Order: sequence, then C-alpha cells, then structure tokens
Amino acid sequence: MLLETGEHELFAFAEGQGTTVLCASPSKVSSLTRKRDRIRMHSLNVEESAEFIRRVAEKQ
Repeated sequence: MLLETGEHELFAFAEGQGTTVLCASPSKVSSLTRKRDRIRMHSLNVEESAEFIRRVAEKQ
C-alpha cells in the first residue's frame, strides 16, 4: 500500500505472513511503486475478475 502524508511524504506499507514493513526510503518507495504499477497493468478489471471467478467455480 502506498501512503502520502499531508506534507506529501511518501511511504510504502507491506504485509506478509507474520511480518509488516513501513518503508520511508524514497528509492525503495519508488521501486515498490514501479512494481505495483507493473502488476496493475496486467490485472483484470472488475468484470473480467468476476467472469474468471465464475468460470473457475463452474469447473469445481
């Protein structure tokens, strides 16, 4: 998750199994932002997601 304060400071917050991390390093926040953007470019929209879930559920 990317966070921005009222003073426009950027932070990255990540959760994993048994761990959480809050990152304030501008270079790390930038790197994580680019990774998130690449993932979002390839993700399904709401309708495509619903259709995918429906197809998978029908196969069960």
